[in-house]
Amino acid sequence: MSSTVRTLRTHNIVFLVVAAAAPLTVVSAGATAAYATSGMSGVPLGYLLCGGLVAFFSVGFCAMAKEIPNTAAFFSYVSAGLGKSHGLAASSLAIVSYTAMQIALYCLLGYTASSLADSLFGFHIHWSIWAFIALSLVAFLGVKSADATSKILGFLLFLEFCAVAFFCFLAIRNPADGLSIETLSPATLIGAGTGTLLAFTIAGFMGIESSAMYSEEAINPSKTIPNATLISILIISSFYGFSSWAIAQSTGEALVVEAAQESGSDLFFNFIAEQGYQTIVPFIQLLLVTSLFAAVTAFHNSISRYLMALGREEVIWKKLGAVSQSGAPVSASLLQSAFGFIVIGAALAAQYLTGYDDTFPSAIVFSWMSNAGGFGLVFLLLATSISVFFYFKKHTGLYSAFVTKIAPTVAIIGFGIMFVLILANFENLIGDAELWYLVFIIPGIILLCGVAGFLRGEQLKRSHPDIYANIGSGHPPVKPALDTPRDLLSPQKQTTPVELSLIHI
Repeated sequence: MSSTVRTLRTHNIVFLVVAAAAPLTVVSAGATAAYATSGMSGVPLGYLLCGGLVAFFSVGFCAMAKEIPNTAAFFSYVSAGLGKSHGLAASSLAIVSYTAMQIALYCLLGYTASSLADSLFGFHIHWSIWAFIALSLVAFLGVKSADATSKILGFLLFLEFCAVAFFCFLAIRNPADGLSIETLSPATLIGAGTGTLLAFTIAGFMGIESSAMYSEEAINPSKTIPNATLISILIISSFYGFSSWAIAQSTGEALVVEAAQESGSDLFFNFIAEQGYQTIVPFIQLLLVTSLFAAVTAFHNSISRYLMALGREEVIWKKLGAVSQSGAPVSASLLQSAFGFIVIGAALAAQYLTGYDDTFPSAIVFSWMSNAGGFGLVFLLLATSISVFFYFKKHTGLYSAFVTKIAPTVAIIGFGIMFVLILANFENLIGDAELWYLVFIIPGIILLCGVAGFLRGEQLKRSHPDIYANIGSGHPPVKPALDTPRDLLSPQKQTTPVELSLIHI
């Protein structure tokens, strides 16, 4: 990509990264779900621990971003560290996982907007209509520059942070049982629900790695990407940790699990109303919809840049590698939007065929797809950490031992444990014991997509060695001008200018 399209500064990338995390959605719905599903009060500590783990991951990750400034971060880093076929496996996992998260959020947005319109205005618009409207707006923004998109997301994020900050202020001013820090005690993380709790808290950091995807559009990426990544981690971990602690103060730490199980995400909004601010609750609920919109926009950007990178290297249809003058991956973005329309339509058809009520997008699609996406992304974080370790094992002397060995090792151990815990607690995450078979089906589908990517790499190695050799480079493959006999251009034979001309003809 040309330097003329480098428009993103550190704050622009921070907006794009944090938007994917959907702060208001995580605090109002994710944190309460973590309390309710795990049955444990250590959610604030869980967010802080996951933030620390992601910070260790980011050390090696940011070093790789300096060495390999490619928009398809996971793809390029795994290719460099473990091999090109493994890189394609990572790209397949990334695309499928991000797509699953995006579809989950589209459906949740549709359900939330439909419920809000019902309660505020007394009219019903089907969730699918809201989902299609959101998708259309995302499709429009997807062909614009990331700089323009980041400004919109930055404004929405500011409003989200204000809403959560207001809740925290009320909770600290009027705690149910006085202020306490018991939820930060290590003992609150030890129990049967530890795996479930950590699965929910790590999900709040999904998309944190997307900073590197904007390296080709960033001004001075060697500094911008690491700074944006670390700032995003600091903001997200401290914000989630403090906000989930404030939720416990609003109910009393001894009763927070019970309150979350009884009220769910309404706990957040009910407390604001109980404090005498009923009139602003609808506005904050509207911000929940915009929070989801910001998240799907950020995930759309990530997916389209992966497709663009693969198309540019001709691993898939090369026209997907086309970009506009502003650097936007137009073809890949339009394809992703078209796929979104098909999947939302399929979800709508599934609802009618099964006879499920209008909670279908939230109870089924969001639950299944978000867990599928979260599982895949945790596996990707693990694979990338391993790749970083082996890359710097082959390229010694570039950075300190902490960057190249210690931090990646901590990340490998941490994400390895996280991966096992999520898999072991997948039944709890699905939320329906009768659907036990999904414990095998959903993770199996995600991992099979990775296998398919690996097999594609092995196929390219045999059929198109020029494309295979170029995987992870960040530029189109160089094709030979003409297949010529070996002896024609043999070093032992002096080739005349006339012969050279004939060769190129």
